[in-house]
Amino acid sequence: MNRIHGPFSELSNGGARLALPTLSTLLPRSFLPPSHPALGPYHDRREMALGIVLAALAGAVGAAAWTHSSGWYVTFMTGNTEQMILKHYEGEHLLAVSALATIAAFVLGVMSGTFARLRLWNKSRHGATLVTVAATYVAYVADLLTNYSDGPLGVAPILSLAFGLGALNTSISRGNQVQMPLSYVTGTLVKMGQGFALHLAGERKWVWVAQLVTYVGFLGGIISGGAIFYLIGTHHSLAAIALMATIAAVVTWKLDHPRFALQDAQG
Repeated sequence: MNRIHGPFSELSNGGARLALPTLSTLLPRSFLPPSHPALGPYHDRREMALGIVLAALAGAVGAAAWTHSSGWYVTFMTGNTEQMILKHYEGEHLLAVSALATIAAFVLGVMSGTFARLRLWNKSRHGATLVTVAATYVAYVADLLTNYSDGPLGVAPILSLAFGLGALNTSISRGNQVQMPLSYVTGTLVKMGQGFALHLAGERKWVWVAQLVTYVGFLGGIISGGAIFYLIGTHHSLAAIALMATIAAVVTWKLDHPRFALQDAQG
């Protein structure tokens, strides 16, 4: 049996088995070694790719929630906290309660992702992604059941997406403490700006790269989520986001590695 080995495929005369190229096979070993400052909180370039994929998923979910609800954020808990108070002054008490409910759903999602990591999937990190996938499908089903209602039950899809995003943000952790938030763009931009300044000052080189690529991943997710909504419309956009989350979960499972969980536990 003849085999052809390479980064792209494994072929034999008894059949063909195609192995997709991986980051490890396409990039030289000298590219971003584990100690390179450009990796930031990531263990290696493989985990950096994992972070980019998850940030893209976070962006897509956030875009879906915003477009589906005509302007309600599930990634912006600072704004929701402000609305939780300020909407009362404007007499819009239901919107204030909705903001509080969004915050609560997000925090419960963080707790769910953390518990899943500790108890169910303690040898891998894609458990949080599975929680997010489940939340996107719940959002889609809730949307169908409420028949796009504007009543109280109509917020269920948005709360489900907020829950899923909370869980997703626990993915890149060390010692059960989040090191790279995936939808907390304010913190990412602060660290990126500090990295630019340190680089220009000659103090620390390339420390901004990890934040930049994660931010670009988030932007890519927003572009994808927004395009899905405007191309296929409200009725099917949540289904498309759920499918995208499923694909991201498969990619995450492929990129994840047992050593990551061991290194995470060590802090």
